[in-house]
Amino acid sequence: MVRAWGNLTTKIAAIGVAAVVVFSGVVSPATAVDFTTDGSGKPKQPTASGSACPTLSNIRPIEVWYNLGDMDTRGYSDPGNNEPWSFMVKTAQVICGAAQNAEIRIGMYFIRALGTMTAAGPGSRPESDPEVVYNALQWVHTHRNVKITIVLEKRAMPEATRSLVAKRLSGIASVNYCSHGCFNTRNKATKVSKTKIIDFINHEKIVAINHTVWGKSDSQAGSDDSVVLSSSGNWARSQTRLFYQETVLIYGDKTYQTLMANRFDAMLYCAKTGCKKNTGFPADQKNWLKSKRKIWVDPIQSGHPTSSGRGTWVAFAPAPTSTRDYYLQAFDKIDCAVQNKVRIAMFRLTDDASKKLAGRMAELEKAGCDIKVVLTSPVGNYSVTSYVKNKLKKAGIWLKCSPVSLHTKLVLIGSKTGLDAKVITSTAAMGVLSLTQSDEHTTIFDSSRATLPGYAEAIRHAYGEYLAGWTEIAKKATGC
Repeated sequence: MVRAWGNLTTKIAAIGVAAVVVFSGVVSPATAVDFTTDGSGKPKQPTASGSACPTLSNIRPIEVWYNLGDMDTRGYSDPGNNEPWSFMVKTAQVICGAAQNAEIRIGMYFIRALGTMTAAGPGSRPESDPEVVYNALQWVHTHRNVKITIVLEKRAMPEATRSLVAKRLSGIASVNYCSHGCFNTRNKATKVSKTKIIDFINHEKIVAINHTVWGKSDSQAGSDDSVVLSSSGNWARSQTRLFYQETVLIYGDKTYQTLMANRFDAMLYCAKTGCKKNTGFPADQKNWLKSKRKIWVDPIQSGHPTSSGRGTWVAFAPAPTSTRDYYLQAFDKIDCAVQNKVRIAMFRLTDDASKKLAGRMAELEKAGCDIKVVLTSPVGNYSVTSYVKNKLKKAGIWLKCSPVSLHTKLVLIGSKTGLDAKVITSTAAMGVLSLTQSDEHTTIFDSSRATLPGYAEAIRHAYGEYLAGWTEIAKKATGC
């Protein structure tokens, strides 16, 4: 059963270390999204040969989830357990919702398949987490004739990895690759000086399904039965178990799904042609500009509005270098007399980005905002530099680092009254290159601009869920 949410209202208040959702009389906690569960209460795993594909019901227009529960119950890495984590099983159940003859578009930085799987069964480290997603893709393709198309970043996937992916998805999906980003017409890194090289990547993480078995989300104009998943995590065991990740589901927003589908179709065209021309771009992206940097950029950096009344916008990168990035634009719109709580959970804040962002945060702190930032502790080539730490300290910003690698890109903005909330979720970290060079997207949900009550309620609920997760992450964070 799928509920219509047009007449619901709610208030979200953050109290202490938890976000508490306060429902009005007609709404109760039982209306939360329901994932199909097994006998133990865990989300049920799809199997490629099963008689049915388990999916969701009672879905709000916006649903969010972290992998925090998996981390808490199964532990970091969970090396001895090959059972897929619930974080990925939930993604699989969304895919199980694809309707007869639907189309699934998947844009991803990288995916992993099979791992050390052998003819005799799992090896010491099978890619069991994405495997449950592939089972769902296989099921809907076989049983519902669903068309599945995937675009990945070749640079992130060595030949052996591509071979395993091709083997696993043979006969199920069309798999395509961009090289050094889809919208980079050079198809290679660019040397901009004797010592500096700029690289580009397709860093998207989207799953867009044009029709589902759930039915139309509600009776509002611009509603349909589509769904889009936007996640911080790639499909790989290492991503699921070694990083904090989050996913947002957008249900029944016809314009949002169309924007993502068109975005994907332009990426696919570039993957196939090299993107020298935009003749194969969807109509609404024909106005994308081929900049002096020889990449196609989305000039509408104020964000594309989605269906009317939903308080939702999406902005795409690569973006022009001449405009303020979307994080800065969001900070520009904060009125600390009304919205005073800003919480950030970010994989990375670079030196170049911090020059502007820290300055703007300092202005907001002086205006009465309470800003707290959690970044990831050093991992691989990424670290919180002394420059960034000093910038934020000078600005008076509360800063901690998560001992578990933090891969989220979240900005949460709450009002003093608790009645309004803003959520910004992105594939892009706070970095100039992420926002101006690579293929990324940023979505903003603003309950104060959602004129349909059910959508304002859904945004407040998503804010509460995200804030509760942020609070848990921050409690475990230490000095950088």
